[in-house]
Amino acid sequence: MRIRHWILRLATALILGPLAALPALAACDDMWDWVNMACRHVVDTFDKGHNEILVSGFAWHIPATWTPEARAQENQNAWGGGWSRTLERDDNVTENVYFLVFDDSHRQPEFQVGYGWNYFWGSRDGIQPGLGYTVMIAQRPDIWGGVPFPAILPLFSLRYQKATLITTYIPTLNGGINHGSILYVFGSIGID
Repeated sequence: MRIRHWILRLATALILGPLAALPALAACDDMWDWVNMACRHVVDTFDKGHNEILVSGFAWHIPATWTPEARAQENQNAWGGGWSRTLERDDNVTENVYFLVFDDSHRQPEFQVGYGWNYFWGSRDGIQPGLGYTVMIAQRPDIWGGVPFPAILPLFSLRYQKATLITTYIPTLNGGINHGSILYVFGSIGID
């Protein structure tokens, strides 16, 4: 049963991913300058980028901010996948527009559509560490009753050729313990 759900979520990501970026193809020129610039980055990344498959895998609930009982109930296997259009501006700057779906901490589907920016250090022919951010719209059943919400998160990356390992930190939400403070690990693989 779990395998069938995982396959369904991966298929949803691969089919709906390209469609999620279509609204970004609207004209950017009739907007304020700063919105126009952000819109152009999204549209250019989608138009000029290459395809990547996203693979989701692990959510580590940081022990210092979770009770042992709560950690034992949370899903750490954040299996899922998605699709990305990735544009390398040069050897150091990479931009992405993406769609991702995976099992959240409560074994429910979490959907994300967003934009990512990374700066990488070192030579492109070796392992490159990177830092960046992502701006996204996320949807999950346990937050705001399933209403999509905006989020901005940091990205920490290691890239080698067409593969990138990506980690983000989800901060504590609503204060206190058992609300956030998660390291989420996923990756991308270039397919063209």
